[in-house]
Amino acid sequence: MMRTRDRGRRPAATPITAARASAIGPLAETEREQVAMAVDASSVLFRGFEAMRAIGQQAVQQAADRHAAAAGRLRAAGSGAELVVIPFELWQADLQGAGRCWQDLTGAALETQTELMECAWRLCDAGDLLQGVSAIEAIEAIPGVRTFVPAALALCQPPRA
Repeated sequence: MMRTRDRGRRPAATPITAARASAIGPLAETEREQVAMAVDASSVLFRGFEAMRAIGQQAVQQAADRHAAAAGRLRAAGSGAELVVIPFELWQADLQGAGRCWQDLTGAALETQTELMECAWRLCDAGDLLQGVSAIEAIEAIPGVRTFVPAALALCQPPRA
């Protein structure tokens, strides 16, 4: 029997001393916050996917019920006009159902996106954001920047209420 090498092995980690732990403390805290945010964001995504799946399942169930009812109506149809009207009504109801489904999916996606932005926002420090705004204003103050970077003007405008 041929042995394969275990490429996943790594040497044992060296223990972290108190001095080393205090030196990496702020970095570890930042990393902990980032990992927590990533896990929180994945939870938000999974809930969003579940909501979207439920919307799709509901739309499919409604369509199946509509088609089953239409098939029964077609079997019982007495005139040629009904054979034309029933599929047309079914088509119309399917289009309306698809429109509702897409609206619901869009709403669920926007809600998920909003929750994801809230997760990311928790990592932002207001002081850092204000420094970023100051940097943008400083860049805009450079003569000629508006000519080369028209978006700088839009970035420096206060948000409209």
